[in-house]
Amino acid sequence: MLLAMFVAGTTDLFSQSMNKRTEETPQSVIANVHKAAQLLKEKGSEALAVLTDPKSEFNDRDAYLFIIDVDKSLVVSNPRFPERTGGNIREHLDWSGKHYGVELCEVAMRGGGWIEFVWPKPGTEKGVRKVSYIYPIPGMRYTVCAGIYNDSMTLDELNALTGHGKKNVFDKPSAEPGSSGLCRGEKRCKKLKVAVIFEVTPTAEGKADYFKMGAALKEELQRMPGFISVERFASVNNEGKFLSLSFWESEEAAAGWRNQVNHRQSQKAGHDKLFDSYRISVGEIVREYTDRKRGAAPADSNEYLGVD
Repeated sequence: MLLAMFVAGTTDLFSQSMNKRTEETPQSVIANVHKAAQLLKEKGSEALAVLTDPKSEFNDRDAYLFIIDVDKSLVVSNPRFPERTGGNIREHLDWSGKHYGVELCEVAMRGGGWIEFVWPKPGTEKGVRKVSYIYPIPGMRYTVCAGIYNDSMTLDELNALTGHGKKNVFDKPSAEPGSSGLCRGEKRCKKLKVAVIFEVTPTAEGKADYFKMGAALKEELQRMPGFISVERFASVNNEGKFLSLSFWESEEAAAGWRNQVNHRQSQKAGHDKLFDSYRISVGEIVREYTDRKRGAAPADSNEYLGVD
């Protein structure tokens, strides 16, 4: 009898241990989202059978997934709240009345990141801070999201974990291997500004549509975090060839625009039918000065010109 009680007690403790959820962290949220995204990249829509299953490894946890189609404002999947599947994500309100679904879509269109909103913990009726990580999959209609309750990290700190947001410093004693090394020896080193050079020769039939797409995206481009400026030039040596030159605060900022949903669709249209040829070059700005601001100019140039 004592042996039976011991075995029963041990089994009960083991069962409780197995059922106890692992405490979620921002890092575990990111890992779950990226694992799901990889599965979608490999299997496409076939992966939804697993990702929408509330009992799968992706959803039998606090940081469960929900998947949206930003272009259609559509909730593709929400296994924890299946009644929301098929609904309009932009209509969703948090407990403070904020349209967090609208903000979610805007962040997705900028290439992803974190949002915060007010939501009650399960079994309670008091709204507290919840944060969600949003990852739009490049080249696909799916954006994968997951969230946790967290009141210890700011959005800037969360975005720094995934390379999003406006943080333009990294805390390392020297520049990364392979970088320009301009910041070597400094404890906090600014990331270098980036130039994206897009050379393109549209087809005769696609030229007008190319310019229309550019005009339609201009407002969204100017709202992107880290965007500085953009210019377009026509070649004097190669008729029909154009160059778009944009400057960004960092490579991460430029990547945000590359992964912006509407920009991705324009890229595909250009690649598939509008462009005869194109070339994209991305480079770090290692030196920049003007006729008046010459602090970064080479000493020999200043000496030759007779300026300080």
